[in-house]
This record gives sequence, C-alpha cells and structure tokens, in this order.
Amino acid sequence: MPNQSVKHLKMVIAPASNHTEGVDFKGLVRFLTDSIGIRIELIYCENYGDTIAALKNGDAEIGWLGHYAYLEAAKDGDIEPIAVSVSKGAESPSYQSLFIARADSSFTELKDVKNSRIAIGDQYSTSGYIVPKSELEKVGVHLDHANEFSQIVRAHDHDEAIQMVWKGEVDVAPVSSLNFKENIESQSISEDEFKVIHASPDIPGGPLVCAKSLSPDLKKSIKKHILEAHHHIQVGGYGGQVEKYLDPSESRREYLESRLRPQWGWKVYSSLLAFCALIALIVRDLEIDFIDALGNASSYLLDILNRMLPPDFSRGWEFLLAMVETIEIAVLGTLLAISLSIPLGFLSARNVSPNRGIYLMVRIIVVFFRAIPEFIMAMILVIAIGFGALPGVIALGLHTMGFLAKFYGEAIEHVRRAPIEALESTGASKTQTIMFAIVPQIIPSFVANNLYILDRNVRMATMLGIVGAGGIGYELQSSFRMFRYHEVSAVIIIIFGAIFAIDLLSSYIRSKIT
Repeated sequence: MPNQSVKHLKMVIAPASNHTEGVDFKGLVRFLTDSIGIRIELIYCENYGDTIAALKNGDAEIGWLGHYAYLEAAKDGDIEPIAVSVSKGAESPSYQSLFIARADSSFTELKDVKNSRIAIGDQYSTSGYIVPKSELEKVGVHLDHANEFSQIVRAHDHDEAIQMVWKGEVDVAPVSSLNFKENIESQSISEDEFKVIHASPDIPGGPLVCAKSLSPDLKKSIKKHILEAHHHIQVGGYGGQVEKYLDPSESRREYLESRLRPQWGWKVYSSLLAFCALIALIVRDLEIDFIDALGNASSYLLDILNRMLPPDFSRGWEFLLAMVETIEIAVLGTLLAISLSIPLGFLSARNVSPNRGIYLMVRIIVVFFRAIPEFIMAMILVIAIGFGALPGVIALGLHTMGFLAKFYGEAIEHVRRAPIEALESTGASKTQTIMFAIVPQIIPSFVANNLYILDRNVRMATMLGIVGAGGIGYELQSSFRMFRYHEVSAVIIIIFGAIFAIDLLSSYIRSKIT
C-alpha cells in the first residue's frame, strides 16, 4: 500500500508548449489522484532549469522532462524514470527535431540556414537545441557561433518558435515533431504554410520521473496506475493525446526496434536471398558434400587425436629453441615491415602525399606486396637465397609491409583537421605539421596495428618453416613426415603457449598506450 503519511505531491512539467493541450497531463493527474488517494498538484515551469531544480531539490516528487533534461537531472541519482508515452498513432516512443520554414521561403536543405534568422529553444531542450546543434554541425554550421547567423532568437517553447516562423520574425526554427503535429491538429497553424527542410533521426521520448526518496510502495503504485491509465481514461501527455505509457525498459526496447525495423526492407531481404543463392552455387561448383565430409572427418579426427596423445616432450628443448627462432624471424620481419611502411604510409595518404602521381604509384606498390602471399615469396626466396631464417624475414617483411602501409595511410587520412589547421595558421612547415599534428593522433593505431602484425607474423613464421625458412615450422613438418604424432601435439602446445604469451603482452602494451 502507498505511504498513507504522504498527503500531497507536486508534479512539475517542463515548458515544451505554451498551452496545456500541448503538454496535457491534467487528465492523468486527476486519475492518479483518485487512484492512489493522494492529491497531486500540477505545476507548469517557466524553463527546463526550474523543472530540473525542483526535482533535484525535493520541491517536487514527480515530473515530466525532455530526454536531455532527464539525463541532466538524473546525474546525481535523485530521480528515476517511471514511464514513457507513445504518441497517438505512433509505433514507438520517439519523435524528431524538425527544421521548419515558411512554405514560401527559399530554404530547401539544412545547410541553407547559414546566415539566416533562427529561433532556438532552451539549452536543455532536446529537440529545440541539443539535437539541432548536432545536426547543424554535420553540415558545417555551428549553432554556438553567432557570426554564422544573421540573428539567433531564444524561443520560450516550441509553440512560440512555430509562431515566430509563421509571422516571419525568424526564417527557420528547430521544433519537436510532436508540437508541430499538435499545432496542426488543433488548427493553430495550417500545414500548407510550412515546409520541413530537415528531420533529425528519432529521439527517445522524454520520461515521467519520480524522486527516489519516495517510498518503494508509493513509487510502485504511481507507476502501476500510470501504465494502466489508458485502460480507464483518454490519456494525455507531451504532444496532446497519447496512446499509452510504457515501462522505461519496454520503451527502450520499442525505440531500438523502431530504429532497426526500417533496415529490414525489400532490399535487405533481396540481398540476403541473393547471398544465399550465391553460396549455394559455390558449394555446388566445388562439389562439397557437408554431410559426407563431417561423417568422414569425425572418424579420422578421432583416430589422429588418439595418435597425438599423450604429447611427447622428450625433444622439448629443441622445440623451444625452434620456437624462439620463429619469434625472432617474426620480430625481424615485423621491424622490416614497419621500416618500409612508415614512409609508404605517409606517401599513400591523400592528405599528405606530395602529388597524385606519387600517391598512385605507392598505392600500386602497397597493393602488389599485399597481394602476393608470404608463402609464395618464401618459396621464391629459399630458391634464390637458400634455406634459413633470412628468406622468412624478407617474405614476412615485404608482405606485411603492404598491410601496415595501408593501415597507416588510412589512419593518416582520417586524422582531425583542427590541430593541422592550428599549426598551419602559425606558419609551421609541412614537416612540423606532420610531427606535431598528425603523428600524435595516429600513435595509438600505429602501436595497435604493429602489435597485431607481430602476432600474425609469429603464426605465419611457423608456416614458413615448412618451406625451409627455419623455426618451429620445420620441426612440425619433420614430425608429421616421420609420423611422430606425439611430437606434433607437443609442438602445437608450444606454439599455442608462445602465441598466448605474445597476446597477453600485446594487451598489456595497448592498455598503457590507450
């Protein structure tokens, strides 16, 4: 049962609309008052800051906030969400920020708003300020730079912003799709007089919240009756009439589903069908019989496993020395790859390469060495140089140089421009700009990519031993040829241990860098 000692509760409403029909909580409050037996006083606040303060300071126990305002209010953990509304006719608890202009204006897309007169909402308004600011930045317009607009006007709420556009006091305004729809349905405005020049991605609905200080029974009762209200009354809320209220966890699920649902259109289904057909054709062309293969494999696999157990470590010291040689080959091959990749990486980055001719030439070199497997290179080099570690080092270095140069080039192409422009504005040379603006940004990816290549090269150095490039691969091949399967299992265990140790070392180094 609710706490009978509580006789009066206050519910504060954020100023999303300048008329109560736009944030219509009167019917819900009356229903709650009758259901829980506690009088609830409804208070419409002047701004979002007052709404947040009232909830955080204990001046109100229940409230409605926009999505961003809720996140701000919940930072100290004083409030918790209890329900989120689904608008009338909507499929999910979400809405959008719409950039609207007069129908007779010349605006056609978002970037046109630069140098215009714009009305924006409260700093805590999700669809009136926070999301519009982010959307404008995507097209290179900054809402916090006054010089990018002829005038920036603060609107008290979405309805006032809509009226400013209609009266011609401003050219454009970002407003909530719920308020825009409510104004049209209430005939406060005519849809024909406006045009939407941009709609944001879906925004999660703002929640009804309550103070955590309320007793658990009272919170449970309030939440229960809000979630069941649509069975008893015509429910209202933000944007006017609403379909129902959902539990916040269910609201999150429906919101995520609404974002994913549009992705599963006919194009996706057609692509999946075409992909399955392609796989079926490949399997048919290769004459693969999975059932027969699995049946034979299981019997042969059990036989080979029985032959390999238990592992024979009688030559363990020789295997360890061979493993060390393999790691040495991998380390030298990686160092060779890094040495070659650093200059090639810079020359293959569009934003750094001196000219397009050099860029294309380096790209061709990088692709060529990446296309030739190190196994093939090692076989050629063994014939040219002879057996030993050197063919393996060169083969690994040249092949993985192709990968590293590609990684470096892409990392350099995606660095932030701001540090580069800042140095260029001071008269820094090209070399200084690279050293102090680009290199610091790519260091984390540089280290991560090098460690990945080292890990890969240790594994590939094992395989190169099979063609005579030395290391543990040679011992593995010899054991297989002599049918000494107990030794094969011992070699595999040593390889696994070495790779695992290198992986742990790589993870430790990455944790210190990032």
